[in-house]
Amino acid sequence: MDYETITSKMKDKVAYITLNRPERLNAFDLKLGEELYQELRDVSKNKEILAVVIKGTGKGFCGGGDVKEMHLATNKSQFLRDLTRAIHRCVIEIRTMEKPVIAAINGAAFGAGLSLALACDILIAVKDVKMGTAFIGIGLAPGCGTQFFTNIVGYQKACEYILTSKNFTVEEALNLRLVNKIVEKDDLDITIEEFLSKFRKLPPIAIGKAKMLINKSLENDMIQHLELESKTAAYTAGTEDFKEGVAAFTEKRKPTYKGK
Repeated sequence: MDYETITSKMKDKVAYITLNRPERLNAFDLKLGEELYQELRDVSKNKEILAVVIKGTGKGFCGGGDVKEMHLATNKSQFLRDLTRAIHRCVIEIRTMEKPVIAAINGAAFGAGLSLALACDILIAVKDVKMGTAFIGIGLAPGCGTQFFTNIVGYQKACEYILTSKNFTVEEALNLRLVNKIVEKDDLDITIEEFLSKFRKLPPIAIGKAKMLINKSLENDMIQHLELESKTAAYTAGTEDFKEGVAAFTEKRKPTYKGK
């Protein structure tokens, strides 16, 4: 499908999605929100795709919501309601798809752009990238991201960074456990491919269910979650990949998984 605000390509069972509004630092407008959601939904349903990579064109990963569009909106409250809902649909699709999603943070990530990155499962960031929650700095309550941010860094640190609209370096982000790894600009794609090479060899159904369990662990109580783990393990035990995995283990060979 042809898009105006993103590009997408499929290669070696991976979907590479690139935000493509470089003149606006890849900021979210309603069009980008709709197109990104459509592509994420299609990717989620495509059983041939094992993993997803989200990146930005140019100097930014995503600069957040398009402030120029906010300024021009006649009904600013309705515009922000529509925009945040568009962003939320993308975030929900990322978190609920049973495929690993990698954020390749090639440049600035602010506001909703940071929230989009934090929705992903693995975050690889280029050295010297700047980040921030940004919302308070323009007189706006956060429209997304406070739950992810707080769950990761804790209450007091979340207050420090969100309430004061504090920008931070990628090194700070690593110390706060917001990103998995920092790399040089020229090493970003190489590092991403190292992760992808692992996902191409591992059982995709088990990975997808493990991602689901990690997400559910943030909301379930212990007894609920133990039961869900038991049911999910039993489900994956009925797959061909499990049969292959245990056979390879007992035969002392490397398994070949088919996603069935």
